[in-house]
Amino acid sequence: MSITIDNIKTWRDWGMVLTPAKDKKPLNKNKEWSADWSENDLLNAERIAVFHQPEKRGVTGSNILTIDFDCDKFIASAFSSMFPGSFCMGKKDKAGAIRTTHIEYEIDPADRPKRKIQYEGVIEVLTSTCSIIAGKDRHLISNVKPLRLSKTQLESVLQTVKVVNFLRELFIKFPEKGNRDEVYLRLAGALTKDTDLSTELKERMIDSMCYATGDLEINKRIKKVAYQEKQLAAGQEIAGIKSLCEILNVKNTSPLAKAFDELKPESEEEEEERPKPQGLNTLTLNEFIDRNYPPITYYMYPIISNECLGMIFALPGKGKTLFALELAWRCSQGLDFMDWKFNDMIKPPPVLYVEGEMSAKQVQDRVMAMVDRDREIKDFDYNNFNIAVLKEQPNENYQKLQTPEGRLNVQNSADEIYKKTGKKPIIFLDNVRFLMGNFNEKEGQDWIDFVLWLATLRAKGYSTYFLHHAVNTGEKASGSGYQDSNLDVNIKLSEPDENSATDHSSDHYTQIQFEFKKMRENVVGHMKPFIMVVDRNNGSWSKFPVLNKTERKIKSLLDSGKSAKDIINPEKEGMSKANVHKTINKLKGEKDGVDKQTIDGKTKEIF
Repeated sequence: MSITIDNIKTWRDWGMVLTPAKDKKPLNKNKEWSADWSENDLLNAERIAVFHQPEKRGVTGSNILTIDFDCDKFIASAFSSMFPGSFCMGKKDKAGAIRTTHIEYEIDPADRPKRKIQYEGVIEVLTSTCSIIAGKDRHLISNVKPLRLSKTQLESVLQTVKVVNFLRELFIKFPEKGNRDEVYLRLAGALTKDTDLSTELKERMIDSMCYATGDLEINKRIKKVAYQEKQLAAGQEIAGIKSLCEILNVKNTSPLAKAFDELKPESEEEEEERPKPQGLNTLTLNEFIDRNYPPITYYMYPIISNECLGMIFALPGKGKTLFALELAWRCSQGLDFMDWKFNDMIKPPPVLYVEGEMSAKQVQDRVMAMVDRDREIKDFDYNNFNIAVLKEQPNENYQKLQTPEGRLNVQNSADEIYKKTGKKPIIFLDNVRFLMGNFNEKEGQDWIDFVLWLATLRAKGYSTYFLHHAVNTGEKASGSGYQDSNLDVNIKLSEPDENSATDHSSDHYTQIQFEFKKMRENVVGHMKPFIMVVDRNNGSWSKFPVLNKTERKIKSLLDSGKSAKDIINPEKEGMSKANVHKTINKLKGEKDGVDKQTIDGKTKEIF
């Protein structure tokens, strides 16, 4: 398969650590193992390999597990469809057909099998340095992101390796003609009598063998499984592996019999060797009550606290980064933000802002504008604001947050800030669609590892806000809904509609409507939407209530000193007694701060 720059970039986005290779061996750089190869190095290589072990001589790998099929006559390849679909490579056989040689999966380092599993027909690669995925005599069968296996899925794949190894040995001894019906009867008997494989898996094995041998009587063969299960349940004697070996004219010590032994249930001794669950750490109610857990402390009430997990979502270009950078900056320096007052009883927390979308220069310009605006307010602690941008990462690329390495990169950086400052930083992830990589946000399965990781960060005492895009209507965050399930705070940003937008010129001001969609704590009086107006000339932020045009006109008249009696005029549209008093009650009765105009922390009555 030809090596292309698009494939190189895509594979790196998927978290693959790539290296040039010659024949089947990876090259080294300056006599040292390295993952720091340029795109040109890879583009001009004879072959490209992917590291799939955690670490090799200082090089952190991709946590890729490879199912490597024996290429001798491509026998094992005939059963490759039994494995879950994933990134897949192949070679041409003598007839020119492309046969599967490798299937790549992503696994969690903690789930990595403790020993190398190797059979003559199928090899599960665990301890080799790498596997070839592109270049000379390689053909791409399925260029999709390697399927990430849960622990349960991994165990199923390892079981399938044993199954395919047995089917390969069976294929070698399978009769070309004659006695096939009896062979399948004894095969179904052996699988039923001597293994605890599921009915579905036994039927799939027979289906796959029929396909590999060109047998068209598939349904007839598969029914042997149900027949033998019924016979065994009725207490009848059924054929076992010995009987299967007899009809195939092989010894009980043959490779076929040994491969079948791998399918048998674990012995008691093997079961005892497996680590036993130790149970949960539990506390009695008295012990739990006596625990001295750190209190929930608000940096800015009620928008952000310690151990807080929040999401900010909006349509593209509606102010997510503008708002999040401002919030992060002010928290890091202990500055008020509109009428959110910074808690003057605590020291400002450090911030780790991970930006995965904008250019470094754009982010730099925004940060410098904030610093210049606030320079005279107080002495700043520039070391309290830490930022990561795409341009500063190796190969201008993040390890994606779908991968354990990507999440660990963020967590290690946060831990390092904690060691230096003695305070756990607030983590901002901007934005999740770019930082996660190639994932299907509409599938809850694709969010699980990320959401569980955020919960772990919170349990460790970190606060995390992640930014995300909205669906086309802007009413909710894009995705399955699973990403919302564990949030403490969910913030929606949008552009005010024409009827509620303020009178500020769009040439000089940016308007953002703010709304808490979820707030886990009891924050009565803070759930009303409001409008934030940003002056593009000086970077100041103003806060206004959400009013329609008639309500704004009534407010304007009140601001000018008129009373309700002066404003009421049934002849004028919207100026009825009921509407005027309704507006006055809306302005005076709200206790969430929107009955006041707030500009950079300085508040004044609006009428």
